[in-house]
Amino acid sequence: MRLHPLLKKPEVVVVSRTAVSAVPTAAEYIAAGRAILEAAGLELAGERVVLKPNLTTAEQRADPDDGISTHPAFLRGLVDHLRAHGARRGRLYVLEDPLDEDHDRPRDWSRTGVPQALEGTGVKLRFPSARTVVRRRVPDPLVHAERRVGRLAVEAGTVLINVPKLKTHGIAITTGCVKNLMGVDYVCDRHYCGQAIRAALPRMAAPGGPGLGEWATLDDHEKVQRELAKRLVDLAKVVRPALNVVEGVVGRDGTGFHRGRNFPLGVCLAGTCAVTVDAFASWLMGFDPLKLIYLSEAAAAGLGEIDPRKIEVYTVEIGGLVRCRDAAGLRFDPAFDAITQSREQDYDRYR
Repeated sequence: MRLHPLLKKPEVVVVSRTAVSAVPTAAEYIAAGRAILEAAGLELAGERVVLKPNLTTAEQRADPDDGISTHPAFLRGLVDHLRAHGARRGRLYVLEDPLDEDHDRPRDWSRTGVPQALEGTGVKLRFPSARTVVRRRVPDPLVHAERRVGRLAVEAGTVLINVPKLKTHGIAITTGCVKNLMGVDYVCDRHYCGQAIRAALPRMAAPGGPGLGEWATLDDHEKVQRELAKRLVDLAKVVRPALNVVEGVVGRDGTGFHRGRNFPLGVCLAGTCAVTVDAFASWLMGFDPLKLIYLSEAAAAGLGEIDPRKIEVYTVEIGGLVRCRDAAGLRFDPAFDAITQSREQDYDRYR
């Protein structure tokens, strides 16, 4: 695999902007997917390629335009570029659990829109079942000594392309490349948010108890964030994407799920360091990445740069990539709000 020489530096983030409608069309998503990989200069030599989108529970929702999941047409744009730049038919995969339930019976992908969008491309759809995961030891673990992760994601010779959605989250505040890796974990092990709540606030484990948002304070919520962060950092130590591509054709704030607003932005980000891409994406949304617990934990573990002042940003312009001298001009207006799982909502705590 080859990338643009600038992307050899982990502190580099590339920003691509395309014009989109108020409700972007499939053609606009496809164009955005092609544009960001073209900007990244991605060229292949027949390697196995694994795309890891954010499709959690997409099988249940059946609405690709809800702004919650990576859009299937964006995946089509990525696949079109990959096939035109060295990917071989039969060696392209999508890896994700589109159902998010505690069993590894076969998934029905049809309601996600992905099979329809990728029809005729030869892309194979896989999820991390008991039969397809391998064990990986976590170096210097914070919680997990090992992880069972999808073999496709970590096998030698695989080009793993992480494709999260640009959005906020009820626990992590922002979610992107790092949290998206949860979907390569074994389907019955991947519920990090529930694990974090039980570890931080044991009284939440009582059956029939009140929901977290009914009584949790901001300090309670930050305890949960820290437990989630530890698990995310452990996973990020063993799953290292070759490239991270954030789909922000439509960005979404709120909880990351059903409560929130959609913003037609036409923005996509790319970089080789998941942590750094997340830091810049969080900053674009209006948050201070230095105040986000999962990013601080990741930086402390040496997994990437999170200070916006030290991130090198390049925008896609006619003629190639141009160093951005006014990154503040790229920030979204209005800023995103994260609806947290706390009875006290304080977005400015993370600005």
